[in-house]
Amino acid sequence: MNERLTPALHLPKSPLIFVLGQVRIEPVLNMEAKIPAIQDSLRKNGFPRLSLREIEITKREPSGKTEVETRKQWEFIDKEKRTSVLIDTNFIVYQVAEYKVFEDFIARFKQILDLFNFHAEPALLQRIGLRYIDLIVPSSGRSLGEYLSPSLRGFTVQEDVARLAFRSESVTQTNHHSRFVHRYSEANRGFGFPEDLHPVSLAFERNLNLDSPFGLLDMDHFCHLDEDFQVAGVVDHLWSLHEHHAKAFEASVTQTAMEEWRSK
Repeated sequence: MNERLTPALHLPKSPLIFVLGQVRIEPVLNMEAKIPAIQDSLRKNGFPRLSLREIEITKREPSGKTEVETRKQWEFIDKEKRTSVLIDTNFIVYQVAEYKVFEDFIARFKQILDLFNFHAEPALLQRIGLRYIDLIVPSSGRSLGEYLSPSLRGFTVQEDVARLAFRSESVTQTNHHSRFVHRYSEANRGFGFPEDLHPVSLAFERNLNLDSPFGLLDMDHFCHLDEDFQVAGVVDHLWSLHEHHAKAFEASVTQTAMEEWRSK
C-alpha cells in the first residue's frame, strides 16, 4: 500500500511517547557471528552505542520439567538515546521515543531492515507488529475523564469513591491473520510505561515517574505470517498495520483532548 488513507495527525502536544516496530523471523542461530558486521553498519548510520543484554527464558518440556535458557540480545542506540535497534536470534525491533509522522518512522526502519537483511540473511517471516504508547496526563484543573472515551474507562460503583487503578484489554481480529490489541490502564501515581517493555534504554522527553493520575493507552497491531523475508513486503505490512492505529486512537480520546493537544 505504502500510502496513508487518512491524513496524518499533527498534535504539537501529542501524548505519544513511544513507538516500536518488530519483525520476527525464523531463528538465525549464528546471529552472534553476524553482529560485528551489523554493528559496524549501524554505527556508521547513527547508532554508535551498543548494549548487550542477557535474558533468561524458561522452557517447559512435555514431561513437566522446566529448563532455563540464557539468550543474548544486542541493542544499538543513537547518541541522544532517542532511538534504538534491538536484535535477537529471531527478531529485530526498531523503537523510538521521538516521533513525528509514520512516513519518517517507516523510512528509517526500512534503512535498518536493508542493513539487517544484507548481513543476517533471514529466510522467513513469522510475525510483524507495530505498537504505540500514549501517556495521558491531565492538565491542571482537568480530569482523565475529559480526555478519554467513557466506554474505555469502565464504570464506578460510587461516583464519590476514588478509583486507585484500572486496566482493560480488548482483542480484535482485523483480518484472517492480523490482531489488534487495545490496552488501557490508569493509576493515581507510578511509572507511566508498560511493564512488559522494561528495561527501556531510551531517554524520554517527559518524566515517566508520576505523582498524579495518568492514563496509558497501549495499542499493538500485529500479523502472523509464513512467507519469504523481503524488505519491501515488510514495509507493505507495516503500512497496513498503521492505518488501524490512527482510527483506534481517535476513537479512544475525546474532542476536548484533541483540541488541547492541537494547541501550540
